[in-house]
Amino acid sequence: MDSENQPMVDIIIVSWNHAKFLPALFESLSKVNYPKSFLRVHLVINKDGDGSFEVAQSAKTLLTNVNEFIIHEPHANLGFSGGNNLAITWSAQRDGEFVYLLNPDTTVDPDFLNNAIKIFNKYPRVGSVQSLLLRGNTPEYINSIGNKLHFLGFGYCGGDMQDISHVPTEPQEIGYSSGAGVLISQKVLSEVGLLDETLFSYHEDLDLGWRIMLAGYKNIFAPDSVVYHFYEFSRSIQKWMLMERNRWIVVLKNYSFFTLLILLPSLIATDAAIWTFSLKGGWFWQKVKAMSWFLKPSSWKYIINGRLHIKQIRKVSDANILSIMTYKIEYQELRSGLAEKIANPFWKALYTATRIIIK
Repeated sequence: MDSENQPMVDIIIVSWNHAKFLPALFESLSKVNYPKSFLRVHLVINKDGDGSFEVAQSAKTLLTNVNEFIIHEPHANLGFSGGNNLAITWSAQRDGEFVYLLNPDTTVDPDFLNNAIKIFNKYPRVGSVQSLLLRGNTPEYINSIGNKLHFLGFGYCGGDMQDISHVPTEPQEIGYSSGAGVLISQKVLSEVGLLDETLFSYHEDLDLGWRIMLAGYKNIFAPDSVVYHFYEFSRSIQKWMLMERNRWIVVLKNYSFFTLLILLPSLIATDAAIWTFSLKGGWFWQKVKAMSWFLKPSSWKYIINGRLHIKQIRKVSDANILSIMTYKIEYQELRSGLAEKIANPFWKALYTATRIIIK
């Protein structure tokens, strides 16, 4: 490897009560094949007193293959967005060229970073590169081969729980890159903006991937860059609230006004079904809380400012973005007969009509 031609990369790990996962992660990072002078590792501790700091201190003697290991202690829960932005800003101020966002509940293949960097060198207009995410406890199964961006703002892991024989052999364009394992250019971030801290948690990687596409860049899946994700699906009530609120936020921010008008019947019909689902699922009041957020003037000021930013960076039409999106929900953890027999065919008709009208 020609170390003189390698870019400076900052690997960023944001931990909130993830101390139990960190020893295995740091052990795998200590074996990463990348020039030491151009590799830094960051740990952002969003929860004090969970043991993350003590694990990180002991890891300093383990990570002899990195130029610097930086521990950030904001003494507050900044969320996924705020925690990553803290280290991304640190990197940008110190000549960082790429950041790799890495979940704390992962381990990595020694060549995961080199193989992700190669995609930027091989393909034009790359904004982000997602690694192949395999299930940590059952690595013969996929966690994500690139995340799917639904045209109504939903997002999910592509290929989840499929056998690894379904992994594409070549890189391919995807809807957006999972924040669990993604390489992003600092140049692109300076153009499209950092992670949206209002989203806090959930949909923040979807929103960033959408903006990357709007600015004329591509999100690419790299099958040779392998990360093992010890993933556990959470159905917490708070999660439903944030996912619903944030879904509406990204739709209202990122689509043009004309596209929103065309999508309005689809959005209303889908939301009516979700209200019913929330009532049956026991999170009705979280849905109320999610939609109540939009009653505040400050919320609309934020959305308007977001739309103005999109107008400034936009180089690609919604018609092009829609061609990369999907109308299906195929996520294993949410798969049901209702989705496959009713929702997906219904969404297919709406999606097809929307694309025809916008074209």
